[in-house]
Amino acid sequence: MTLLKKKQLLIKLFCLVIILISGALYGQNEPTYQWSKSVRSLTVFKPGDAVRIQILELYRQERRDLFLSGDYPINPEGYIVMPLIGEVKVKGYTIFEVMQNLRDRLAEHLQNPYVYVRPLIRIVVQGAFLKPGAYHVDPASSLWSVIELAGGPGKRCDMTKMHVNRGGKIVIPEVLKAFEKGISLEEVGIESGDQIIGVDRGGISITFLMTVVNVFTTVVLLYLRLKDSQW
Repeated sequence: MTLLKKKQLLIKLFCLVIILISGALYGQNEPTYQWSKSVRSLTVFKPGDAVRIQILELYRQERRDLFLSGDYPINPEGYIVMPLIGEVKVKGYTIFEVMQNLRDRLAEHLQNPYVYVRPLIRIVVQGAFLKPGAYHVDPASSLWSVIELAGGPGKRCDMTKMHVNRGGKIVIPEVLKAFEKGISLEEVGIESGDQIIGVDRGGISITFLMTVVNVFTTVVLLYLRLKDSQW
């Protein structure tokens, strides 16, 4: 093999390394941002969410604990299950309709029942948090309430890069900026099923490092094979 061909081969190998590494870097880039407009549908209950219910008996001289107030998850069929009255369908109903239905059902057992209902949406917290997981939260609450439920940010959590995913796409990049004025989850546009992602501060991901190592190893092996067979 002539010196010119050797140089051409080395140039091709170098270009191959650049192309493969560039592809790995491109894979790390953030997807196209797609801001979502809140459709204000949080007052209609659906499976996977939950209902926060507070119940009191008005005008009673003595106070008694009813053990009825609490957060009730909505099952796949669209029902919640409560003590005393059993299953209550909430799927597709508004807050007012659920309150009226509960008041009518409870009136058979309680004197002058007062019912207060709030929707709870399901938010998944992932990434650099101390207790990542799925949580039911009031859409009127703030981002800090969600972070508190997740145990707070980890030591390497970069709050400035925290974002919201929906269906595999980033819908609210740099979500922290959206809450600088203290507005609620609903006002920001966060919906049930969204994922709040905490990103590790700095550094290169393990996936990227493994890609670079694999590319380098492949190129070296190819080079050595060509050298042994032709040089």
